[in-house]
Amino acid sequence: MAMADLRTQVVRSAADLRSAWTGLQAGPNISLPANCYEKWLKRAMLHRVLDGAVQIFPARGAAWATVQAVAASVPNPQDPANNTITFSGLPMDFAVARHLAITSYVSVTWSIYDRLTNVCGRLAGISDLAENPRQNPRACEDFLGKKDTLGFTGHLHIQQAYAWPLKVAYKIRNWLVHEGYEEGGVPLFTGERISDGFRIHADAMDYLQKCCGYKSDNGKIECCCLHAADECWPTGELLTILSRYHAEIDAMLEGLVKWSVDSLIGQIRAFAVRP
Repeated sequence: MAMADLRTQVVRSAADLRSAWTGLQAGPNISLPANCYEKWLKRAMLHRVLDGAVQIFPARGAAWATVQAVAASVPNPQDPANNTITFSGLPMDFAVARHLAITSYVSVTWSIYDRLTNVCGRLAGISDLAENPRQNPRACEDFLGKKDTLGFTGHLHIQQAYAWPLKVAYKIRNWLVHEGYEEGGVPLFTGERISDGFRIHADAMDYLQKCCGYKSDNGKIECCCLHAADECWPTGELLTILSRYHAEIDAMLEGLVKWSVDSLIGQIRAFAVRP
């Protein structure tokens, strides 16, 4: 439900931002300097970036379905090694199909996350973040890695409630996209057989915990909203982990998109018309 809820919020916020942009097109109120309206127009034009993000959701859904199909694969009876499956109509080694499917899924998922982070950072970020012409705002690097980035200390909420799933999902995405099968001699998966599925290698689990700042108190991982009973990290099952952690990031961005867009619209309403 989280992905559907996020898409619904993005559609709604895009419409709200587009409406604000249309209203500003009427021209500046002579009571305010023109550059005030120019800044609002520039930010309201980000409705186009939100619209573009909406178009990616079907691809994300299709990519996830493909991953699940690979996970449910059975050996090809004509394969003596018993490790060949059919992927996209082609006979393929399971490890190759697994890599292609999961890399596609995390890539398309983060293309959505990156677009939404850019909008939220441009709308609600401090000037150093919102006005940076060389680099778009980034979720982990900016919302988690710096002291002050969002208005009303909004970044502190993200750091305290979502840092763990955000870091893990981002690290896995970078591992698959930039490093491939292993990083620093550590393999991501337990093995290459169909029977190994998508289980994370024990050494990779340790490595990810070190990279992402793992801290646990009686099974409850810090900087995460999941209760200890719902925490999936100990399973080592990558698909379960990504499904649950992406749902957490979806929920984070759902709130962040709404707050960022509503904040800009509220600012326009509060200041655009003077008595």
